[in-house]
Amino acid sequence: MQAYTVTRSGGVTDWEFRVYIALLEEIGIDVTNVPRIPEPGTNSRWLYVWTDKRLAERFARELGLRLHDRTWVAEEISISSPETGPIAPLVIVAFPATKGTTFFLDSGSLARIGTHFPNVRLPGEIFLTKGTRFNDADPQSHPWDEFASTITGIPQEEIERMGGYRIESPDGKLLHEAVPVVVG
Repeated sequence: MQAYTVTRSGGVTDWEFRVYIALLEEIGIDVTNVPRIPEPGTNSRWLYVWTDKRLAERFARELGLRLHDRTWVAEEISISSPETGPIAPLVIVAFPATKGTTFFLDSGSLARIGTHFPNVRLPGEIFLTKGTRFNDADPQSHPWDEFASTITGIPQEEIERMGGYRIESPDGKLLHEAVPVVVG
């Protein structure tokens, strides 16, 4: 199968990948279930697989303009058939304050949840005071997994199907990540 992916040599930074995902969503691609391949050199990220070279090249040009980096290219790849699944985790932003931290979902994550779970009730934001302890009722569950289910309004199994989650500072620094491992 002739297919293409959009990437650049040297790999993709987390910030660049967020712009990549935002652009895919902007052009109408549902990043929760798409043809994908593992990003070379990572074990936690996927790249979208294009079947139309012209569309891949157009995407690479637009991404290069947005990132002020013209090294983005549509690269031909050799695959029999691409795997399908999510390519981006849900993003929870953690905004620290003097007495604790406010958490909220980024706009792309809100939109994805709203599309796939239109009846879910989202809390908007959650403030945790310093020293807040998580519920220890389920020893198999990680406390951040419980928290992710609370802030997204969906069970952990659904979060995993949507690509997992990341907790980031407002400047994009990774604080915690629970994403499926990419096996490529």
